[in-house]
Amino acid sequence: MRITDATVGNYRSIGKQTHFALSDLTTLIGPNNEGKSNLLRSLALGLRVIEAWGNLPERLTNTGELSGPQLGLVYDPFHPRRRPDRHRDVSYDWSADYPLSKQGARSPQPTVVRITFSLTEEEVAEFREETGLSNNGTLPIELKFSRSKTSLQVVKPGRGAAGYTSKAPTIAKFVSQRIDYVLVPAVRTMEQAMELLNSLATLRLNELARTDAYRVALRQVDELRSSVVESVQADLKNTISTYLSNVSSVELIRRDVRTAETINRVVIDDGSPTSLAQKGDGVKSLFALALIQHLANQRVDQARSSLVLLVDEPEAHLHSRAVHDLLALFTKIARQQQVVLATHNPIFVNRESIAANVLVRSNAATAARTVQSIREVMGVELHDNLDSAEVVVLTEGWTDAKILPAVLAHITTKATKDISSGRIVFKAATGTGKIGRLIQRERSTACRILAVLDGDAAGDAQAQQLHDDGVLDRANIFVLRDPGRDASEIEDLINPSVYLDALKTKFGRQFKENQFKNPRKKWSQNFVAAASAVGLSGAPADLLKEAKMVVSHSVSHASSQSAKPTAMTVMEALSVAIWNDK
Repeated sequence: MRITDATVGNYRSIGKQTHFALSDLTTLIGPNNEGKSNLLRSLALGLRVIEAWGNLPERLTNTGELSGPQLGLVYDPFHPRRRPDRHRDVSYDWSADYPLSKQGARSPQPTVVRITFSLTEEEVAEFREETGLSNNGTLPIELKFSRSKTSLQVVKPGRGAAGYTSKAPTIAKFVSQRIDYVLVPAVRTMEQAMELLNSLATLRLNELARTDAYRVALRQVDELRSSVVESVQADLKNTISTYLSNVSSVELIRRDVRTAETINRVVIDDGSPTSLAQKGDGVKSLFALALIQHLANQRVDQARSSLVLLVDEPEAHLHSRAVHDLLALFTKIARQQQVVLATHNPIFVNRESIAANVLVRSNAATAARTVQSIREVMGVELHDNLDSAEVVVLTEGWTDAKILPAVLAHITTKATKDISSGRIVFKAATGTGKIGRLIQRERSTACRILAVLDGDAAGDAQAQQLHDDGVLDRANIFVLRDPGRDASEIEDLINPSVYLDALKTKFGRQFKENQFKNPRKKWSQNFVAAASAVGLSGAPADLLKEAKMVVSHSVSHASSQSAKPTAMTVMEALSVAIWNDK
């Protein structure tokens, strides 16, 4: 189950109803105090009330509305043994959460939070089995909050609407069993970390409490503790009676041993063992984030439930390197779970789907349509003349950055115009090891980033690392291979007839096509062997640099396609990825 979109109105600073879509990784972006945090909180509020609604007795919720003292049942922990949790227990207080400017209205309209869920085919079948209702895979649930009442209804138009209305409590329970959430506030403190640690410990202790061995041991401990408390009671009774003669007994209600805080202190060794309380705000923030994510995963039945991670200002207290690492983490999490970020840092812009970036301005939300609109909202100042760039293609070497545009220009008519206008930019990292750092640098441009690597051991290793570290998804990583060759680089994908004459002109030697065909060697190795065979003098590295320059120049000036027919599959795939051609 996933959330596809949400509508919020009359909630805190969000006056007019505003609608926004959600994807795997959604970014609410904009300046401070424009409503990002309130939109994030409204999602948590909606999910919290849906969960509570499904856990309350149907005799209370079957009218679709709760009022008066019943409202307290929505916001009290509905599992008797559950600890209060600031990352889930979002409540609604009309005096604080309804827009102040509208509270004096004669008939104020309610706060509205509508969340639309999408169901898998399996969930559609389960929905029919549990509710007796058919469903097309879309389930919109609308909550309305007023001063003294809260309502929940499933907004399904048509003849089946009445059935959905009567089954709203069952539907709420169905949803809450399949989707969970956690809200990560912008302020992440030491106290918060200790609460999280003890919540995690409590989860594990609850599992332990179900074992026979633990129950026997706990009973023995309780008996010993009871005898001590009873002796204290007797002593106090005798002492207090001296001062208060009418006191007949003193009863001490002792704390259950299971409710005691389990963890008292955290020591982190990141070079030297230090208490977490003495670490900087950045370490505390990351520690709390890690705990929140871990605790959320502990709660979720991975086989049945989806998790929505709502993070406010993930960049708070962090230096730039940690921000990049955090983005990589969210990218990896979003492969299995939904992540919604509220931020004003361009690093967190979702470059793979422009529409997944929600622009929040003047307390209203709209989907971004262009990279430029994102930059305007975030106040991004670009470097390297990237004002119009939307896609940056990073290559290992500078010759790759010259050859690829020329090859692509013969595949799509869009290439020449977009490359010359700067909409598509090719940049060289001059080595596989530098691509990761260059990607981090380019994040601030709010561009979509692709990496093109050689089809050799270094390129394969770099591709795997970029994916595993969450720096780029596989869809954005291209490894150029010449079929039938053990290892290859971009020159191996170029037809030798394109550059043989130019090599002769440059070096005064006649090179032959078969000198570049050895499948056990890549182009650079074949060229060095060929140069030696024809008696060229000079350092191999210098000769190779000049030869690569000749090839890139030849490809750039070729009047027809320079790539081999066997290379066209990967080149066409790269073209589709750059221009998002369907």
